[in-house]
Amino acid sequence: MSSNSPRVAVVGAGLAGLSAARVLVANGVRVTVFEKSRAPGGRAATRRHEAYHFDHGAQYFTQRDPRTAAQLREWEHRGIVSPWNGRIAAREGGVWRESSEAITRWVGVPGMRALGVDLARTLHVRYETAVQSLLRSDRTWRLLGDDDAALGEFDTVLVTAPAPQTHALLAPHAPSFAAALARVELLPCIAAMVVMERRPDVWWDAAFVNDDAVLSWVARNASKPGRDAPECWVLHATSAWSAANLESDAAALVPLLLDAVARVIGESIPALYAAAHRWRYAIPAARTGAVGEEALHDHVTGLAAAGDWCVGGRVEGALVSGAAAAEKILRAQLPAGSPFSAAI
Repeated sequence: MSSNSPRVAVVGAGLAGLSAARVLVANGVRVTVFEKSRAPGGRAATRRHEAYHFDHGAQYFTQRDPRTAAQLREWEHRGIVSPWNGRIAAREGGVWRESSEAITRWVGVPGMRALGVDLARTLHVRYETAVQSLLRSDRTWRLLGDDDAALGEFDTVLVTAPAPQTHALLAPHAPSFAAALARVELLPCIAAMVVMERRPDVWWDAAFVNDDAVLSWVARNASKPGRDAPECWVLHATSAWSAANLESDAAALVPLLLDAVARVIGESIPALYAAAHRWRYAIPAARTGAVGEEALHDHVTGLAAAGDWCVGGRVEGALVSGAAAAEKILRAQLPAGSPFSAAI
């Protein structure tokens, strides 16, 4: 990689940011990824507590876009992902039925965090480094962190944080797409991680709960391949209930979520462990939808934005949006006519 290669900062080591960084690096671009947390993957996350593991964010992913097929095949070949063949149910109006969706649900092995860990393995990622602001300096961008610490200068900055955070960082400098960012609404999701004393007497491994005021999803994590901790369950609350309780103390929400899952499974089972986690920006609101593009880029300022929220959510959406942002950056940065690969 030449010292004259373009320098790109990617803010966020979720799947969109990592996907973009991989495409850029593969085409000779110098990339630094900044991530405020300690690990990659964003909501494709796995929480650990002693011997227990929980996929408390993204539960699985599907492959529909042909551009992600090669990545999926590679992951499957190397054992990074595996199909989840658990029985999936749905409840509507108090009636249980088996899900009729004829799709393959894929999961990371041994947890969903395996996706981000694998994508980040060859990248330069600065963890526990939050980007607080940008400053224009001649033709480059200076990134500032906590206490205005200098984080480096770059030709292009790609922000892949949730849309509200991306808007806060880029809107002062990128009026060309600030309005599009401002329109994106992301709904919250409160998740609970529960270890039940024994397995409930239910015929399903996971369920869409479409008729409950509190819960929208219940899943037995141990039913996924590569998980050996028994009776680890993940509960996702509805967007409405999550929004109403978002600022409540997480510990105070646990009994409410345990009561809700007892209603869903039809019995109250003692919990050996239970904790809650707030995903403040989880699901694009249906009424705002996507921004109309797979990624946003301003060739004048060299600023870009990407994320699953660009294309309506989902793990695959994050991968596609990141790769699309990388392609836009490459077209702007490389000499006209230069060949490049935008393969995920």
